Amino acid sequence: MKKLSHLNKTLAIISLFILTISCTKNKQNDENITGTSTSASEVLGVSQYNINSFPLNKLVCDPFSTDPVPSPKHGIKASLWYRGLGQLRYYTVMDYLLHTTHSEQNLFFSSINVPTRLFSTGFPIETGGSIEDDNHEKLIEYFALKMESQLTLGNTSEPGTYELAILSDDGAVLKIKDPASTSNSFETLINNDGDTPTKMKCSNRLLEITSESQIPLELYYYQGPKYHIANMLIWRKVSSNSTPGSDPLCNHAGNKLFFDPDLDSKPLAWNDLASRGWKVISPENFLLPNNNQDTSSTSSDSNFNACYQGEAPVISNFQVVEQLATDISFSWTTDVDSTGLMLVTNLDTGIKTTTQTDNLLRRNHSILVTGLQPQTRYRFQAIAFSNSLGRTFSEAIDVTTF
Repeated sequence: MKKLSHLNKTLAIISLFILTISCTKNKQNDENITGTSTSASEVLGVSQYNINSFPLNKLVCDPFSTDPVPSPKHGIKASLWYRGLGQLRYYTVMDYLLHTTHSEQNLFFSSINVPTRLFSTGFPIETGGSIEDDNHEKLIEYFALKMESQLTLGNTSEPGTYELAILSDDGAVLKIKDPASTSNSFETLINNDGDTPTKMKCSNRLLEITSESQIPLELYYYQGPKYHIANMLIWRKVSSNSTPGSDPLCNHAGNKLFFDPDLDSKPLAWNDLASRGWKVISPENFLLPNNNQDTSSTSSDSNFNACYQGEAPVISNFQVVEQLATDISFSWTTDVDSTGLMLVTNLDTGIKTTTQTDNLLRRNHSILVTGLQPQTRYRFQAIAFSNSLGRTFSEAIDVTTF
């Protein structure tokens, strides 16, 4: 109790200082909006996660699957590249990574499970809207993903020998760093690169996976012209003397071979694969890579799945406390210990800004928002994060500055 009391006193003193927190903003945003915590209420602890590591206006949660991840340490972290104005069309995934535009968005996936389908939804951002190309159109073609994770057996898969395969439209390349190998570099396990209808490519060797294995992987995928898309990482348990690539469907391709995209991805030849033991690798088999730690924050963990949903706080009494021309203060309460920040939308430009947080846990919150433009319409929402990564948006308050 003495240690907790001392922590509370120390954090309470810290929280009384005015912390000017820099905002996270889009490239085209010339505003310098900041959020400053002005709460003098009791500080109840420090968030175990550094919420500033993955700003919500730069976060995309798996647009292909609603499967939950088992924990904040599970999942697949991805980076995105897309063909910008005046850039050539490319036909290999590495050309996309080397020669196209790198997006500032952070993406998290629960698994790699996209049966052949029509893709028109794009990549929804957590604060609203979708990732756009340089023509300000929804990004649905000519993009590439670098997906990083660690392959593990989880609780339901047995140790043993495994064969992996990819079903993709268009190209995909899987690289792994096998702990059983003497090499410390990534090796290509599956090369399914190039423009193609949905094609099955099988691994060039088998993997021995134990209950302790955590195999780093990188999966590179690109989508060429719209609309068909597919990207599935699958495996099956085999005998140690099996021949890799011996499945009859390895190297076969067709947009209506494995699934029917016109009938809600109805399984076709996929049923044959399933009968031979092939399964989609599930969310419990993906652990986040260990190299994702943000060393700028030593007190809170930044190696976590920002799309994980824990206990969501309930926000009450969100209100404007005071407005002084281009500075506005807000307050609200939460039913559980939470850290808070503000989502600010410029209604004249559509640009969304998220302020940063001090990562301190409270139940009574107040923030002063500064750097607003005069005579401009804004929409404000409080965002609360619980210590288990549950998050809640408040109702919106619209204000016009003086």
